[in-house]
Amino acid sequence: MERTLLLVSIIVLSLPAHSAERLKLKFKDGTTLNGAEIYVPTIRNSTGNPNGYGVILKYHNKLYIHHFPYRQPHKVTRYTDGGVDNGKYKAVQVTEELEHYQPRSSPLEPSPRELGYSCTPSRIAFFHFDRPTLHTLQKVIMKDSRISLANKRSALKSIQGAYYASPNPRYYNTPQTSRIWQAEADRDVTRYKDKVFYGKWMEQPSLAPPEFQKLLRPRRQRTP
Repeated sequence: MERTLLLVSIIVLSLPAHSAERLKLKFKDGTTLNGAEIYVPTIRNSTGNPNGYGVILKYHNKLYIHHFPYRQPHKVTRYTDGGVDNGKYKAVQVTEELEHYQPRSSPLEPSPRELGYSCTPSRIAFFHFDRPTLHTLQKVIMKDSRISLANKRSALKSIQGAYYASPNPRYYNTPQTSRIWQAEADRDVTRYKDKVFYGKWMEQPSLAPPEFQKLLRPRRQRTP
């Protein structure tokens, strides 16, 4: 049964600890992070652990701040009988919104204090990721014994909910919500460029610190 894909065995939760894994993650807005890490704090009482609200990521050893870009609707071909049940169908093109969600469609919280960045929230809800990425996150969180059992259970339950959730256009990203978020993030990131990696730099490498520009320019790709 398909629904068993993300069900978690309590036995697997006790697998031994491992070093941070470099992951290839993809957002529903098309942004790809090749070499991302799930942030798991090494200090007590940190707010940075994976939980039911999502994960905090590190990229190139920096706190990752997502830019939540808006993606234009695209045309898709559908077949319809025009409401007449005569066995004849015709192809029609319709405009369809991409399923990607606005940043404020989930609870927001300050970034962990130990990372030295308390401005733009950095936790990313699981429903912002595509299904293959949810599989990846599920496997890594499931076997990481550094994560408490309570946090692990809530995160895995949330991943499963995101995997099977139906698209909800009510919370889709819009040009306005993306613009408002980026105006705030652009300002905050400028003040803390030494502590963060900002997703917008992948699309506009000239905005990145010099240390990242050479890294970003050769592989620059426009996301769909």
